[in-house]
Amino acid sequence: MLPVTFDRRRMGRLAAYAATWVIWGSTYLAIRVGVEALPPFLLAGVRSVAAGCILCAWGVLRGDRLPTRRQWGAAALTGALFFLLGHGGLFWGEQRVPSGPAALLVATEHLWIVMFAWMLPGGVRPTRRALAGIGVGLAGVGLLTVDGGIGRLDPAGAGAVLLCALTWAAGLVYFRGGRRPQSDAFAAGAPLLAGGVQLLAASLGLGEPQTVSMADVTPQALGALAYLIVFGSVVAFTALTWLNRVEGPGRSASYAYVNPLVAVALGWAFAGEAVSARVLLAGAAIVAAVLLVVTGTRAEPGEAPAAPVRSARPRGPRLPVRPRLRTGET
Repeated sequence: MLPVTFDRRRMGRLAAYAATWVIWGSTYLAIRVGVEALPPFLLAGVRSVAAGCILCAWGVLRGDRLPTRRQWGAAALTGALFFLLGHGGLFWGEQRVPSGPAALLVATEHLWIVMFAWMLPGGVRPTRRALAGIGVGLAGVGLLTVDGGIGRLDPAGAGAVLLCALTWAAGLVYFRGGRRPQSDAFAAGAPLLAGGVQLLAASLGLGEPQTVSMADVTPQALGALAYLIVFGSVVAFTALTWLNRVEGPGRSASYAYVNPLVAVALGWAFAGEAVSARVLLAGAAIVAAVLLVVTGTRAEPGEAPAAPVRSARPRGPRLPVRPRLRTGET
């Protein structure tokens, strides 16, 4: 019997993709439950600050290299893109937009990523396969949510969710290379902490804490908050930052197509929602879209971890090589 071998790096990629696909697909429901009892910016701020503190503490305990001043500045800007504008807009928008159409609007994130990567200096034109994957994915997500009344969405809520998609795409393209701390813990924790502080500042400015009564905070809302902190941020956002480094933003953002499918599956499993032929067709389209995008988008090897540098022994000056003499020469 032949021994079974595992490629640890490939298994790590699969686990990271599964975290962003499955966990973030469930967070739409958790956000919806949370904003019924807690104001959106306060909920998002507490989630981000708590997760950021956990990850930064983990990096310190492991002895990881601390971010530089430049990297903290980049993390602050990334936190504003991801969390102040991104999560703030999503949490606020989900008070007015159902979770299904919200997931469809967030799926436009990948289109923005491809466009940003193309427009930047030295950008690469997207392949036909990647563009086809984006189109198929959007069509599949549209099949999932067409019954949600997307033509009658609240304009302000829809605009806030679209802003979330745009700013997340910008953050994924921006927070790479030298702007990103070498430590995966700090790469995820620093933007979460910075963005969470900005969210709490916005919450204070809007007077949200004064509107909260602990008697109105249900156990379901507290459970949703705990789930968003541990799984939605600590686990899934760490997986995303790692994928963004080793795979590039084009591939790492494939979660935008899978999340609505997961949300529908959870509704069928836990809320008794019917699964129609349209849902099955949409699921097949989304799976095909992921395959097209992943195989049609080139990973960027420059972001992969550098190989360890071997210690070189000191050498003296190299002597010129004396040419070999032919027989009979002196």
